[in-house]
Formats: sequence, C-alpha cells, structure tokens
Amino acid sequence: MEIRARALGLYRSLLRSARTWPGPPSEKTYILEESRLLFRKYQHLSDPTEINQKLFEGETRFEIAWHYKIPYPRLHNLATGSVAEKPSKVVGPSYEVPQNYNAEDLHGSKSQAMICGFSTQV
Repeated sequence: MEIRARALGLYRSLLRSARTWPGPPSEKTYILEESRLLFRKYQHLSDPTEINQKLFEGETRFEIAWHYKIPYPRLHNLATGSVAEKPSKVVGPSYEVPQNYNAEDLHGSKSQAMICGFSTQV
C-alpha cells in the first residue's frame, strides 16, 4: 500500500504543478501529457524494486524541473574525473527539447528566441 500511496502522491503533485507552473501554456500542457503518458506506460509494473526505481526517477525529475524551471528531461552529465568513451561526441543542449516545443511561446518573439540561442526552424 505504501508504493500505491507514493505513486498517487507523485501523480497528484504533477497535476497540481501543471496548474501552477510559471511558464507558458505549452509547458503546462507538456507536463500534463508527459505525466499521463508515463504513468499509463508503467501502470502494469509488478516488481516492487522496479516500481520504486520509476517513482524515484519521477520524483527526481519533478524536483529538478521545479529547481531549474525547465519541465523537459535533463541530460545527465558525466561525473567529474570520469572518462568518456568519445568525449568529442558529448555536445549539445543541457536538456532535451521535445519536437513540438516552440521557443517563441517562451520568449515572446522570434528575435528574442534567437538571441537566447533557440532556433525555431526544424
């Protein structure tokens, strides 16, 4: 019963955060859709360790999203002092941007979106 209560608590927190999210409506919609999608995707898990792992990932992602005010999944960097197999290939944004993301919604205009380093062309 503890796992069920924890899962329901996380789901409620995600739904509440979509209502109170300080970003544009597109980000609020993303939070709702992503929450529903992932909870439905993993609703058939039965192994408690696997369920706890998914709940931990969800709680961590929730905390990181609120801390950085970015609802999209963050890429995980390598630990300091670790060796990458191909370090020259590890480049890109600090977080993953969904395909349907529109930078103009966040920054208000195309010129301001370009100043911030977002390209609106796909």
